Formats: sequence, C-alpha cells, structure tokens
Amino acid sequence: MRLVVIGGDAAGMTAASVVRRRRDDADIVVIERGHYTSYSMCGIPYYVAGSIGQPEDLVARSPAEFRDAGMTVHMRTEATAIDPDRRVVTVRDLDRDAERTEPYDALLYATGAHPRVPDLPGLDRHGYVVHTLDEGAQLRDALERRDDVRTVAIVGAGYIGLEVAEALIERGLAVHLIDRGPHVMRTLDADMAARLEKILSDFGVQLHLGESLTAIHADGSHCREVVTDRGCYEANAVVLAMGGTPNVALARAAGCDVGPSGGLVVDNRMRTTVPGVWAAGDVVESRDLVAGRRLNVQLGTHANKQGKVAGIDIAAHPGEGDAAFPGVVGTAVTRLCDWDVARVGLTEREAKDARIAYGAVSFTGTATAGYMPDPGVVHVKMLAQRETGRVLGAQLLGTGNVAKRIDVAAVWCQLGVTVQDAQFFDLSYAPPFGGVWDLLLVAARKLTAELGLSPQL
Repeated sequence: MRLVVIGGDAAGMTAASVVRRRRDDADIVVIERGHYTSYSMCGIPYYVAGSIGQPEDLVARSPAEFRDAGMTVHMRTEATAIDPDRRVVTVRDLDRDAERTEPYDALLYATGAHPRVPDLPGLDRHGYVVHTLDEGAQLRDALERRDDVRTVAIVGAGYIGLEVAEALIERGLAVHLIDRGPHVMRTLDADMAARLEKILSDFGVQLHLGESLTAIHADGSHCREVVTDRGCYEANAVVLAMGGTPNVALARAAGCDVGPSGGLVVDNRMRTTVPGVWAAGDVVESRDLVAGRRLNVQLGTHANKQGKVAGIDIAAHPGEGDAAFPGVVGTAVTRLCDWDVARVGLTEREAKDARIAYGAVSFTGTATAGYMPDPGVVHVKMLAQRETGRVLGAQLLGTGNVAKRIDVAAVWCQLGVTVQDAQFFDLSYAPPFGGVWDLLLVAARKLTAELGLSPQL
C-alpha cells in the first residue's frame, strides 16, 4: 500500500506514524511545504516572547527522524492538484520549481488552515501572521533585527492575538489590540470577557474593540500607523490574528464535500466523500457533542486524535480499524497575564443560536481553601439545559487550578452529565487545591436550585 500524506504537522504525521507501526508493507510519502514537521503551533507565542530559544525547540519530531522510521518526507514541497480517478497527486518542489506526480492507494489530506488576511495595501510588507512555525520565526526575526519597531498593532482578539499581545509586551513593546467584535475572545460570554479585558488593560494592552482595520500608513519602508473605522494608532508593524480558514481548495476541486462550517465533511473514521481520501486536523469539520451542530475547531488536541483514527482506518486489514472520532465539546485553556482562561461547551449566545432553553449561574470563589495564604480567585460561569439539567458549558477565569476544573467540566459535557448528578461527584480535595465543595460542585448546586430541579443540597 502506498500512502501519500499532504501536510506534515500534527494530524498528518500522527496518521503516518500509525500506518508505519501497523503496516510493514506501507510505502509512506509525506508532502510538506514548510521547513518543519510535527511542531507545536500553540508554542509559537512563547517563542515570539523569547522564552523559548530556537524554533526547533517546538519540534516534536524532525523530518530526519521520520525518514529514519522508514518514511519518505519531501520538505518545501507543495501539493497543487489531486486526481482521485487516477489516484495521483501533483506536487511542486518549491526550491527547484520542478513539478512531478505522486501516485497513491490512500491519501491523507491534512493541510490545516490559512490565516485570514484583509486585502489592504501595505499588509504584504508590514503585516505578519503566526499560523506556522516558519511565520513565527519570521516575526521574531523581524523584532530582533529591526530597531524601529516600538509599537505593534495586533488585529484579532482571539487566543493567538491575546497570547501574542502578552508576548510583545514582555519584549518591551507597546501594543494596540484591534477587534471588530464587541469583546475579546468570542468563545467567552461578554460578562466573563469583561473581566479579562480589565486584566489585559492593567497589563498594558491598549484595547480597541468594535473597530475594523481599514488602512496601513507608511513612510517609505517604515510602517507609521494603522487606521480603523474609528481611529488612528501608531504602529511600526502589524500582526494579523483574525483566525484561520480551512485549506480545502485542493480537496474541493477533487470532489470532496465541504460542510457549512467551511471544513471538509468526514465520517467518524475521518473518510471524506471521495473514495481513498481521508482528512484530519484543522481542515475538517467535527460534530459538536453538546449541540449536535457541525463546526470547524482548530486545535492540536483534536488533530492528533483525528490523525490516530485516520491512520488506524487507513492501515486496517479486513475486520480491523474500529476506531472512531466521536466529536468535540470545545475545551480550551490558555494563560494570559498570570491568569488562566478556560472554556468548554456552549456560551449563552451559542445556546440561544441552538435554540436550547438553559439556565446560567456566575459567581466568584477562591482557587484554594479560603484560609490558605494568597488563596487566589476564580470567576466561574456554568450553563445547563433548563428541562433536564444537562451541563451545557462552563467558563473559568482564575489564578489557580483552572485547567483541572475545566477538564472535569469537559467530561460532564461530553458524557451528558446533569447538574443534579454533578453536585455529588467525588472530586479530589486538599486545602492547596480548593475548598471541601469544589467550585464546580458549587456551580452544579447553584444551577440545580436555579432550574428548580432536585435534590437541592
């Protein structure tokens, strides 16, 4: 069997490694347009900040290591066309500008997503994106090489935009953060985002919300300022962090269906609608296990799981290959300005869009037992379905034990646990980690009462 993998990061190389272990007879060819394989995109902001020394430090396995494992890995090579009838991929060597074809029995399409970039003059020269390790290295190189960069405008207030904002302030730069939305981090509700906005402002981030970038002004080769529909701000460089669009063009041209989320349609074995073609990672859409909708979630956690499932199915002999990817609940966590921000499941807006009747509670507690020195603080919000009490989502913002708690809430969301049952969960307790009633148990108790369900503790 000959497997061609397009895309050499999390999903692609995970699938290739699974096939390598399960099929001694597999001839595996990887096509990757960049300089790196299997790297952590989530680590790029920390590399930009300077807390990570070299880009190679973010690489889990190098091209040489995959070659040593018996794979053919073509770096700086781009797939340009897929012919599913002949089962060949046309590729171009970017360094030699030479084209050839690669035949396949099975094709894994793991091309990820590309950053959204507005069509504005000047962005090609003064704008940076950090969607790949190559791009992160370009930004850090520019910051270290240029002495004229004092102020940076970041467009986009999602996870990457906020993490890069913190990274640049740690480098001693001034930061303007621009987003057309009414609040930062749209995966949070407005009340939780407002708490985060104060933290960011206190840290030094200059927020410009409800504004859209309209122009870049430069003096010769030097960027001078950015213009929005509401103001004008000094900026010597621009970082675009407006999210990513799945790279579906080649697969769509080959006949693969694209879903309403913009990602490729796949089944739970990661098979596309074209025979012999699998897809995984940021390029596909997944099932939302809470609301049942289809959505495109771009996270390495899902990419690795989907790559595993695809690899098992590709390598399967008759009667094998029973792994299936169930879907996602949207679990995410990050650390910003010494505060942890986490969320899972649905926000109030998403629950309304899904037409789910819900109840919500919000409160503030301590990260550890209240009598401990510096007990910290955690702002908690939780949603549950009004009729059944099923946990729909949670949002946490705090200075301790946030990641542990959001993972518990993720289990509740994925398994369909009700708040009536959740309030009795046997969660761990010790004073350095929280009170006798963990904050999630408190939230479940409050929601049980809010919804008029029983038993009420």
